[in-house]
Amino acid sequence: MIKGSCACGGIRFEIDAVRSMTHCHCTTCRKLTGASFATFAHVEKDKFRWLAGEELISRYESAPGSFRAFCRVCGSLAPGQAPYLATVSVPAGLLEDDPGVRPRLHVFTASKAPWWEIHDDLPQHREWVPGYEPKQ
Repeated sequence: MIKGSCACGGIRFEIDAVRSMTHCHCTTCRKLTGASFATFAHVEKDKFRWLAGEELISRYESAPGSFRAFCRVCGSLAPGQAPYLATVSVPAGLLEDDPGVRPRLHVFTASKAPWWEIHDDLPQHREWVPGYEPKQ
């Protein structure tokens, strides 16, 4: 069991298994995290459970039809599910336990921070991973 929570501990959840992890370099992820990229754990919906704090979650529409969830108490990003994905996207920094997987790829490298260089051998996608683009 993998546990997770926001910075204030108000939002808590548990995960049976993480399917994959990705580093996202899109401008929105960079601005919301204040970092060079955001790392997300992708979890099958039936392997994710809220333990507390769902009522503390607010959502921000970062692009048409795409919402970012965050804790309205501490401001931490929160797990969310994009309507075009079959998985829950969990900000990996919220995980309190080792998820048992490591990042597999980079997405939106076309908009990565100009001062950041990627120094690993993971696959890089300039935008969406083929097949995961939102439906228009």
